Amino acid sequence: MRAPLSLIALALASLLSTPALAQDAPAGDAGEDTPTWEVGGSLAATSDYVWRGVSQTQGNPALQAEVTATHASGFYVGAWASNVDFTAPGDEDDGIDVEFDPYIGWSGAVGGNAELDVFLTRVTYPGHRDGFDYAYTELEGKLTFAEKFYVGAAYSPDIFNLGGHGIYMNAGVSLPLGDTGFDVTAQLGHYNLNDAAGDSYNDYLLGIGRNFGPLRADLQYTDTSSYGEALSDALDDASQADGRVALMLTWAF
Repeated sequence: MRAPLSLIALALASLLSTPALAQDAPAGDAGEDTPTWEVGGSLAATSDYVWRGVSQTQGNPALQAEVTATHASGFYVGAWASNVDFTAPGDEDDGIDVEFDPYIGWSGAVGGNAELDVFLTRVTYPGHRDGFDYAYTELEGKLTFAEKFYVGAAYSPDIFNLGGHGIYMNAGVSLPLGDTGFDVTAQLGHYNLNDAAGDSYNDYLLGIGRNFGPLRADLQYTDTSSYGEALSDALDDASQADGRVALMLTWAF
């Protein structure tokens, strides 16, 4: 596994050292400072980085890091990074070892029982060789009901830098397992890549997870259907979209 720890650490240090993120609002009537910004993040290790049903690491482990600064208004800015590997054995090396995704967004309540999260992400792959630039911009929204049910949609005008748009839609539910502390998640997604790659596919996710203080463990099974030859030629090989199980451990801070 080629883990880009130095690049991830540099990105985290750069964001955490931004002076504006540490500022507080003036003291309120009670004489106490009310934080204008809050900074948090996570570090994760996963046995396989699976995104929308497709492995991004050829089935190998990944180390991932995220940092987010959130304003009291609900606006936030942050970045996420992971090691990736798109080069199958025998293929020409694309030079890509890292995915680095800066983003901005807003989340907040919309009605008494729903929450909206909308964010714009620039997905980049630093160090790519000529002819292997897959960077793209995507706008994504997620609407959650009763903290259990959710629907989402994402749009990119030039997905994977292929010259066509991509639309991803999903819906899911996450429910607690009684008083055990465990929760289960089920999700169905559809990725419309007809314009960019000439085909579409469905993806499925079943998961179980539990929080252990600041540490969370998630075990997930993912699979796809209708991932055909056109997508295999334009994107990842169809073998990377097969059913697979991945274990992720996440530490939040």
